[in-house]
Amino acid sequence: MTNVFYDAREQKNMKKNSNSIFITGTDTSVGKTFIAALLLGFLRENNIDAGYQKWISSGGHECEDLHFCLENNGLEVNPDLEDLQAVYRLGYPASPHLAAEMEGIKIDPELILARWQEYSRRKELLVVEGVGGLLVPLQRNLLLADLLDRIKLPTLLVARSGLGTLNHTLLSLEALRSRDIPLLGVIFSDAENDAEFDELLLSDNQRTIAEIGRVKVFGRVKRCVDFTEAREEFRPVGQSILQTLKQKKSLGLQNQ
Repeated sequence: MTNVFYDAREQKNMKKNSNSIFITGTDTSVGKTFIAALLLGFLRENNIDAGYQKWISSGGHECEDLHFCLENNGLEVNPDLEDLQAVYRLGYPASPHLAAEMEGIKIDPELILARWQEYSRRKELLVVEGVGGLLVPLQRNLLLADLLDRIKLPTLLVARSGLGTLNHTLLSLEALRSRDIPLLGVIFSDAENDAEFDELLLSDNQRTIAEIGRVKVFGRVKRCVDFTEAREEFRPVGQSILQTLKQKKSLGLQNQ
């Protein structure tokens, strides 16, 4: 799908120096930003100098996701860092390739990777949020998954809790594995109507993905209006993620 080529040594160096977690979702509006904000806060509560980065946002030239993640964790948006924290901020509410075309620009993967490397060097751990799902096009000939494939960031998949999640989640797992992108696990995130489904369905979705998908399921996070309540809801999930990171010993956290 992609015609972007690169030196194999570049990929090796990026993998070696990686101190980032990539958060992707099975679809748009699935709860990636909500989970990213909770994970950012949890890491910082555990004395990890964590930061947040969004490669591409659309629907406004101010990155609402950046503001949400920082402000809910008592952090201010620094205009001097905004180009590092939110690389592309596109006005048109559409897939990145179309939103960029509407502004007469072409998304440059080299710029994204350069900004990622620069900001990750400033942080102990960087939470990087994707846009839409894995197969969203950044250009007409470049998918988000193709860019992620270059640097192989450990990836956390956010999936809907309720009805319809099985197909989307299994397809996303297949897309990651076909590119040999390291998979940390899956988090289920409630949509507004997920409370309408009974607990049997919600719990069986988690079990089915764990068994058929052969993946670690970190748990389910309810969509709380109060972010303080959400922190408490997320705490056991965050602890499980942190323990997994330490066990993998790939992000330099094993001795903390």
